[in-house]
Amino acid sequence: MSFEFFNQGSYAMGTGIKPLNGDYDIDVAVAFDINPRSYDPVEVKRWVYAAVKPHTSQVKWRKSCITVYYQQAGEAVYHVDLAVMARTSSREFHLARGEENSAYGQLEWQPDDRLGFIQAVADRFSGEEAAQFRRVIRYLKRWKDLHFSPEGKAAPTGLSLTVAAYAWFQPSMGSPWAGTEESDLTATLNLVKAIRRNFGQVLDSETRRYVSRLTLQFPKAPFDDVLKRMSNQQMDEFYRRLEKLEAWLEHANRTGAVASLASAFGADFPVD
Repeated sequence: MSFEFFNQGSYAMGTGIKPLNGDYDIDVAVAFDINPRSYDPVEVKRWVYAAVKPHTSQVKWRKSCITVYYQQAGEAVYHVDLAVMARTSSREFHLARGEENSAYGQLEWQPDDRLGFIQAVADRFSGEEAAQFRRVIRYLKRWKDLHFSPEGKAAPTGLSLTVAAYAWFQPSMGSPWAGTEESDLTATLNLVKAIRRNFGQVLDSETRRYVSRLTLQFPKAPFDDVLKRMSNQQMDEFYRRLEKLEAWLEHANRTGAVASLASAFGADFPVD
């Protein structure tokens, strides 16, 4: 039985950032040439789990992947999320989803066109506009890492920020005498405004009050809402933090104050 590996996620798209905790996240697909109708997705994930289990001290089985952790001197260095796929004869990909002991109704082969999305991101812009596009995504990822807890589902994912940029980013090359920093600031501010504009008001069934919520459809299969895992309360907080980010960016744009950028993005924008 043949299979192939290919990179996914920020590593493949050039939108990765240095993690605050030092634990780099690498996404890799393991695609088997099989008919998904002929195999249980958990069975195929078990092949991969058994193959990597002896190589490190920590391997976790997750619903959408197998995560392999690597350490050096007891400290996390990086981890690899292995997405287990079935690749059909027509080169359509299906992601194996399910916990190791999931009931039959809780596992599936989900259509998955991450490769198509990676190519769409690569084709979205060219030249300096493409470079700015990737930089702005990285700025938002750093803001996310600084201002949201890494635990649980309270933070928007890096993928969701990339999908938002794919949908609403507009390059800002500025005037011939404007520097890269000024142009990037304008482009980032405009994207944050666009994200906020696309929030709508929904009625929370528990609190019986309206909250802000953003629906963001992945542009390729499985065409799902990449923010659906966030609760209404978490989504409302996301909106409020975007509001604060917009205020920082507006202040920096108006006054040139680096302190506002340091508040948004941390020590990578030193005040001194």
